Amino acid sequence: MKTKHADGKAVNVYWVLEAADIPSGLAFVQDKREKQHYLLTVTEQMTVYTLAKKLAWVADRMSKITDARKAL
Repeated sequence: MKTKHADGKAVNVYWVLEAADIPSGLAFVQDKREKQHYLLTVTEQMTVYTLAKKLAWVADRMSKITDARKAL
């Protein structure tokens, strides 16, 4: 997509995650191997029940970007 719609330039969608209201104890961290990827990580100890609730909350607010041409 980047070659077709952005003249070969990388499309930076980090701003979508940067402004996200992530629950406490979770954070997006850049992947050490793939610098353009970010991983949702657990930053503090919590029960599995609490983690599941927080992940469900995040999942309810996620949306899939299927076409970024309008943003370009």
